[in-house]
Amino acid sequence: MSILSQGKPARMRTAYGNNLTDTVEIVYTCPANCSAELTFVHVINAGNSTNSVTVNIYVAAQNYTSNFLAGKSIGSSDYITFIDIDIILQPGDEVRVKPNSAGHIDSILTVTETFIPVG
Repeated sequence: MSILSQGKPARMRTAYGNNLTDTVEIVYTCPANCSAELTFVHVINAGNSTNSVTVNIYVAAQNYTSNFLAGKSIGSSDYITFIDIDIILQPGDEVRVKPNSAGHIDSILTVTETFIPVG
């Protein structure tokens, strides 16, 4: 008896960020046993004043940070949403959000993690 291709199990996940300072927040890290497809990014300024936001993708294998969104000014209670995107993340890759100044920046990401078989 042999086992034929059973496909690769996958799961959808939503990651949430809540940044109240002007430091980098790692909203999502791709697990060691997965690749992940980033398909949705939503960033909202829940603070009382306009703030600039940067969203980076950290590529662990190359120790490189790529700007996904750089210095985007978002007014109070305003937001920016990216739908129908398709960014593939590998183990250790991160999605990072950094406001330019302290405030209240929330972020929501949707990823589909596909498990990488061992061996």
